[in-house]
Amino acid sequence: MSQNELDINAFNSYISHNIKFLRAKRNYTQKQLSEVSGIPRTTLTNIESGEGNPSLSNIIKLAKALNVSIDLLVSAPRPETILLKENELPLEIKGGASITKLLPEKIKGLDIDRVKLDPGQTFRGTPHLAGTREYMTVIKGEIVIRMNGEKFHLLQNDVLAFPGDVHHSYENPLASESSYMSIVVPS
Repeated sequence: MSQNELDINAFNSYISHNIKFLRAKRNYTQKQLSEVSGIPRTTLTNIESGEGNPSLSNIIKLAKALNVSIDLLVSAPRPETILLKENELPLEIKGGASITKLLPEKIKGLDIDRVKLDPGQTFRGTPHLAGTREYMTVIKGEIVIRMNGEKFHLLQNDVLAFPGDVHHSYENPLASESSYMSIVVPS
């Protein structure tokens, strides 16, 4: 079997799995999905079996009927549950800041980070996508946030919500490590 045939078989397998999963999630029978999508039931059965080689037109119809992107239908299936152990989490070191990325999947405009800030260090945040909001809470210690000429001094468990698309900085005013959680949400 050639590499090209392997790729087509994997592609058809992804589509088969994703359509069956999404159809079941929406409580559609094959007949119902056939009616909603305008694809003959025999064609749908063939696609779901992984034996069919669906046309682009049928993929578009199915994506529309299931209210998902075409990308979701043709991509490798994502597991419903993902467990990442602490040592598997992506860690970024920027000066005195250790940033742990807590989302196992990329979602445009959404970030969830746990940040540890060394004593007396300042971390300059990068403005996020236009219209985003940032929510942050201090887990341990204290954090001073500066933005737009304002200064906010947060203690443990305090929460600050602010525009995520502006220049801002986080400062640890203590002689011991401070940490906080940051959640950036697109509008």
